[in-house]
Amino acid sequence: MSDPGALPFICCAARHTYGIGALPPGLDEDAPGAGTADPAAFGIHTLEEVYNTVRYHWRPHPEMYVNPGPFTDELARFYASQVTRNCPAAVLVRIEDAVLAHSVLYARASSDAPAIVYETYRPNDRPALPAIDRGEIARADRTRFADPAWATLFVGSAGSSNYGHWLVDDLPRLKGFVGAMRHAGRPVRVAILGFGGAIDAVRVDSVRLLLGDSVHIDLIDPNLPYHVPELYYVTPVTQHPLQKSPAALDQAARDVLARLALVGSLQNGPLQLFVLRTPHYGRGLTNQEEIRALVSARGFTLVDPDGLSFAEQVQLFAGAQVVIGQMGAAMTNTLFCRPTTTVIHLAPTGWIEPFYWDLAAVRGHHYRVIYGEVSDAGVAPHLSGFSVNPDVLAAALAAL
Repeated sequence: MSDPGALPFICCAARHTYGIGALPPGLDEDAPGAGTADPAAFGIHTLEEVYNTVRYHWRPHPEMYVNPGPFTDELARFYASQVTRNCPAAVLVRIEDAVLAHSVLYARASSDAPAIVYETYRPNDRPALPAIDRGEIARADRTRFADPAWATLFVGSAGSSNYGHWLVDDLPRLKGFVGAMRHAGRPVRVAILGFGGAIDAVRVDSVRLLLGDSVHIDLIDPNLPYHVPELYYVTPVTQHPLQKSPAALDQAARDVLARLALVGSLQNGPLQLFVLRTPHYGRGLTNQEEIRALVSARGFTLVDPDGLSFAEQVQLFAGAQVVIGQMGAAMTNTLFCRPTTTVIHLAPTGWIEPFYWDLAAVRGHHYRVIYGEVSDAGVAPHLSGFSVNPDVLAAALAAL
């Protein structure tokens, strides 16, 4: 794989998403070449706004249960430094002569001067993604998407293999499908990256729920480059870890719940959930049996979302008033909880992960986090098992 600096960046919707004459974060610092050149010169055309620009009204300081010490001070400094900011609008664009590889898009792909589409390779995305060079772009598969009877909507990002990121970063952008159909004037297939196993099944479930059983879904190899003559793409609605479009998340949650209600699959679920985390994902709760007994005695329903269908997961969370769980992807299902739901995350001491705090603020939830002692000081905190003091959890529940 090549150094991304070898290719210029083109911001496909800077005027609409960042303001006239503005440069998106990181583009002015490390991107050679195109910058904010006219996207039309790269075959990129903005078609319509999917979500408007929204400013966070308020993010309350998180309620945290943590033993006093250096980590307490670190937490205080971190959250005191956070400010609200605008979430840029998301727009539907059409890209002619594109190449897709590792969820990164390349414009003007058949020319001798292709460019990386900035919105698919932002600074926060790059640690998880490789870039390819001109030679690999030129060798892209030109048969998979060659049929002129179809146009293609790509839905994906650096985090698509993670269920939580699929829910927050990608699922809301399926709203662009109807616009793509209208502008293309012919059937549109949905291309998503395929990773195998349960994550593909649940993502396909979610696409079919929102778009219907007849939608054509292409699961493509994330490691292969594909040439797409006419590609439709909705610009990002999030920027990890502290920016999520309230408009996009609200629309996605309402659409999913409405579809489930329409097909009769939205039934009353438990009011109090304790979300289990499958051990092979790591970050295990070492005193899980003790904690399970505590919450069970207080009327919580224990659930393991691993292996459940998309609809089954949504149904579990939709009616909950209190949700407790280890900080991780399954807890992103709180996207579907009603406003005012109390969400209590269990996390290892030393790990600052504001993604879920931000999600709670956007969705109108009451956010709490209880930090437990790590069992392996030799690894990063988010990779270690940890234990939660049951007395602290009992006190947090009593405070409700």
